[in-house]
Amino acid sequence: MAKRFHPDADTGAPHSSMARINEAWRVLSDAARRARWDRAHSVVQPMPWAAPGPVDAQRRPSARPTSPPESRDSAWLAVGVVAAVALLTAVVMVVINTAPSGEQLPRVTAGALSFANPHGWDIASGDAGQPEGHQVLAHVVTFGIEPDSLCTSFDDPCALTGETVPPGEASIVITAWEEGTPPVPDPLQRRTYGLDAQRIIGDEPAAFRLQRLADSAIAWWQLSPPGFPDRWIEVRADIGGQELERTDMIAAIDWMLASLEFED
Repeated sequence: MAKRFHPDADTGAPHSSMARINEAWRVLSDAARRARWDRAHSVVQPMPWAAPGPVDAQRRPSARPTSPPESRDSAWLAVGVVAAVALLTAVVMVVINTAPSGEQLPRVTAGALSFANPHGWDIASGDAGQPEGHQVLAHVVTFGIEPDSLCTSFDDPCALTGETVPPGEASIVITAWEEGTPPVPDPLQRRTYGLDAQRIIGDEPAAFRLQRLADSAIAWWQLSPPGFPDRWIEVRADIGGQELERTDMIAAIDWMLASLEFED
């Protein structure tokens, strides 16, 4: 593929083709990255049929049947079976992709928050006795670590930064704040989460910022608008890996945050 689509080959292929080939090789050549890719994607199994192989020139042709052909001997029946299998596969994929999420999955409660956790990530609630004005509600880790490495107190800065997070994984710290004015970093973009977003974030979009580093990134969400009068939630995610791995992880965190709810 590289020989075929390399810009020096002068085949007229767009340069983006070579970039995709390089990215595919980067994932496939590393066992850990390839395993994460396999876990994050569904592979469609081949159809339970195959085209006939080449005819053996030495084999004598079979005798023509003397009875009239039956319906199962028709090539149209094979085409119909293949079409039915393809349609069934498409229906199954649509059902999987459109299945309701969040409310039907087990929910995790951490302090004043609850959210769905279908990923099986490790979650530790914040320590008791923290100041109500600024406290860690939960530390979510997508990879295995020792329990004493979890960050559950606002007074102890989290040591799990991008350099210590494996590629394609994340360390997510959810912090609650009260009173004062939420900071507004620049630049940022606005996001809205969940069916209950109006109750969650005061009828305003959530703030989001992404800082890209060499082999990691820091994603930041503020689940309340600037000036929210009572309280707001900040989410910081240290994500390891390159752009493709970070994009997949941010999408997974977005899904989790979309199910987040404040206590009534």
